[in-house]
Amino acid sequence: MEFHFEFVAIIILFIILGTLQLTLNNILVQLKEIKNIILTMKVKDKM
Repeated sequence: MEFHFEFVAIIILFIILGTLQLTLNNILVQLKEIKNIILTMKVKDKM
């Protein structure tokens, strides 16, 4: 039985890319929340 390293490497790459995409999305969501908080703080300062 021949073991296909390329196939396993591709699967591992896809898993890494998937997790990276999830963490990037989480970071983007957190950045948006931080931006909203900063914007509301600026609005409160003006009032």
